[in-house]
Parts: sequence; C-alpha cells; structure tokens
Amino acid sequence: MDHLQFVTELANLRPASTFLTLKSYRNDASEVADYSIVFHMSYENALKRSIAVLSEMTFTGDLEKQAKAELLESFNKSLTKSSIPEEEIDDAYTRFFDEEGKYIKGVKMHTASGTLHLYGLVVHKKVLLPGYYPPKNKKPLTVAKDKLRYLTPVGKFRQFKILSSQVDRISVENLSLLPPE
Repeated sequence: MDHLQFVTELANLRPASTFLTLKSYRNDASEVADYSIVFHMSYENALKRSIAVLSEMTFTGDLEKQAKAELLESFNKSLTKSSIPEEEIDDAYTRFFDEEGKYIKGVKMHTASGTLHLYGLVVHKKVLLPGYYPPKNKKPLTVAKDKLRYLTPVGKFRQFKILSSQVDRISVENLSLLPPE
C-alpha cells in the first residue's frame, strides 16, 4: 500500500472523531506498544479545552503559578496559529484533503522525508516491550510545566511516524491497514 492509497482509506472514514489502533508501534527509544487514539480529532478544540482546564486550576506555589501562566500563554499562541486555514499553513508538512476539498484531520506528511504522520489523542497504551529512556536533566520550571500539561487534553496528543519498520498494522472502523511502503 502506498501513501496515496493509505490516505485515501483514511479519507473514506467518517469525518467525526473515531478510534484508531496502532499495533506494535516502535518508538525511537525502542519501546514497543499498542496504542488506541482518537483520530480525526480537532487539535484546536483540544487547545480550547486545555485552556479551560488549566484556567480552573489554582496553585499556591510560585513555581506552579509561573508554569501555569507560561502554559496558558503557549496554548493561546498555538490557538491563534490554529485559526490559520490548513491550505495556508506554511511549515514542513503537507496536509491532505478529500475529494470534496475538506481537510483530513489527523494525517500529514513530512515534506522533506516523505514520512507519513498520524496524530491524535492517546486513550490507551499497552507497553509490550519497554524501551530505554535515559535520565533527563530538566529545570524545575520545565518539570512543573510537564506535570501540568499532562493534566490537559493537549498533554495526551501524540504524533506517530508511520513507517513499515515502526508499526505492524493500523486498525480503524473494521479496517486493518498496513503501513505504506
């Protein structure tokens, strides 16, 4: 299956959010896991919900207050960028549109490498083979922002490279798709 056939199958799915399963996905840390994600989901809506969730949180510590303020600023900047129509986005990715010209959410291709990417909200992850994650040396503010981000919908969004060497198969709406060659 090539990229175009793969994207065509994704375009034929219902346009609303749907569940998609990545079987035996191998990440850069050599971890192998099965993922269930909500596909065709609006990142813009996840940003709006994340802003609402974070705004409702109250903190007493200065570090948490600063982390909250910086995350809210970042989410609002991203929200402003997400209002740009998909046709006008000028970045490293090519977006796909169906036969009616509607943007297909959840799939894009890295223009320089030709690598297809799927993204969505992770609902479930089952680790089949643990990977190696070296210890991180993060500043306390970064750690605080990470902890807060994981409490929001944006913190559950993930992007997956779709290569035959990284995923065995993809299941969605009673379809079983092999990654494009």
